[in-house]
Amino acid sequence: MPEDNQPKIMGFHSDGFVFALKTPPKALALDVFKKWHVAFHGTRLESVKPILETGDFLMPGDIRMGGVKLSECPGHFSDENKPQGFDTKQIFLSPSIRYSGCDVYAPESDFLDESTKRSHRARVVFQVYINPTSYNVGPQTIGAQSEIDPKFSNQEIEWFTKERGVVIIYGLLVKVE
Repeated sequence: MPEDNQPKIMGFHSDGFVFALKTPPKALALDVFKKWHVAFHGTRLESVKPILETGDFLMPGDIRMGGVKLSECPGHFSDENKPQGFDTKQIFLSPSIRYSGCDVYAPESDFLDESTKRSHRARVVFQVYINPTSYNVGPQTIGAQSEIDPKFSNQEIEWFTKERGVVIIYGLLVKVE
């Protein structure tokens, strides 16, 4: 986090790329394009490939392909550091791309453009549909002291679910810093 202990909030509206992803057949059958809510899920660059391979998000404690056990994001609540009654074993999303793109959820990663041999920094966020009956709404949990996104109250900016199969990934947003 920056020195003032405020999470860095970045917009994805410029200097970025949007990759449309093929949706699974169940998306059409469930009429997700009309009935489900749009949300965002920030992640680390190295998590993109495993997420795309399975087409789903995992929760802390899950073991992904290859035997890697997932843990909570650094800087976010963990079993050792959380409010009483808070469950860290959930999938966290937001209606706000600004919130999902903050340092806690989508930290900057360095990568090398092999064609130009130039180094870049990027952060990634998935765009998803989520079943509107499957999630709960809560306040921000990243320690922000000011408004994160003028379109959403800080008290209703985090969505979370324990249900599996209720998220359809349909876009990958990459912001190059």
